[in-house]
Amino acid sequence: MPRLPRVYIEDSVYYITCKGLPNQTIFKDKEDYKMYFGLLKKYVEQYQVKLYAYNLMPEHLHLLMEVDDKTAISQIMHALTSSYTKYYNGRYERSGHLFRERFKAAIVEKNANTLLSLTAYIHLNPKRLNLALAAEAYPYSSYALYLDAQGESYGLVIKEQISQVLAMISGEGYGDFVKKVEVSEEFKKMHRQIQRKGMFGSAEFMERVKDAIEKHKEEQIETQESGEPEAKTDSRFNPATALFILVICAAGVYLYLDYSRNISLRQKPVVSAIELKNEIKDLDNTEWQIQLSDSNGILINDVISFDKGKISSANLSAKAYPVSNYSLLRENDKIIWETIQTQEQGTATWRGEVSQAQMRGILSLQQADGTLQDFTFKSVKYRKK
Repeated sequence: MPRLPRVYIEDSVYYITCKGLPNQTIFKDKEDYKMYFGLLKKYVEQYQVKLYAYNLMPEHLHLLMEVDDKTAISQIMHALTSSYTKYYNGRYERSGHLFRERFKAAIVEKNANTLLSLTAYIHLNPKRLNLALAAEAYPYSSYALYLDAQGESYGLVIKEQISQVLAMISGEGYGDFVKKVEVSEEFKKMHRQIQRKGMFGSAEFMERVKDAIEKHKEEQIETQESGEPEAKTDSRFNPATALFILVICAAGVYLYLDYSRNISLRQKPVVSAIELKNEIKDLDNTEWQIQLSDSNGILINDVISFDKGKISSANLSAKAYPVSNYSLLRENDKIIWETIQTQEQGTATWRGEVSQAQMRGILSLQQADGTLQDFTFKSVKYRKK
């Protein structure tokens, strides 16, 4: 499936696939599947995406989504794969990429023929790969929801979209339709076209996609050209000019430093020597007393500790949340850290920023039933262990 520019086409859906690295299992047990479904629910709601079908398998996954013209599919998928990778790396004590490559997305016309056939294709994958004797028996796809509205949805609200698809069938049940199209030539043609062209639909729809892609490319070229200087300058090296510039720059630096030195003699230092000594360079072997606040203003005290690349929370440890690895990023004088902790009761997603010995951040707690509670937190004090 080629990578097409992320263009918006009215009355279309995105068929998305993500694959793990070669020989890499991305879902090892039920907890991994539950985590991905929880994150999928979070970002579907956050970006107001319509999800029509899904299928999660040990080494890759399929999603069928519809977005509006204000939402980029790349935003959703980046947030989803990034969050899941952090969880996975923390749980299995690994680092680096988890997915083989950037996700692939095919643009598909939203009509009865294509939507029905594409959901069937997504649902048949476990059977085709010998992961299940019957596709409808596979537990981590939306097939059961298409057959029975009471099937496991993992907190995802997609009944309305499923009803839209089922309403397109005439004179037969969805299960019968899937069995019929499984052996049809039209079904095989759809698969080949999606893989080769990255799009599927009527001839008129395909032309609309091509026109949108060409327009997108032209706009990119115009943007690049408008950013170029109107007049070209002589780029040949002139030693005399270079020496003159160097002398001017040196004189400027000298005057600035002399001015700064004189000013500093007349003013008190902004940061004391003790504060400079205590400037935080890393989080390892530090312990922070923090205060969390929810949307109702309720305050909760906690202590989080960083030790040998792992983080623990006193409150969450008491609720059987495990210690976890954390990622670290430095931006100028700021330290940014993130981690995900998970257990049977739910998932805790942390993100904190440290600057000038102060920590602030966000904690999202998602319960197993899908309930989400967000907190902001700030440090009260910290110490080196």
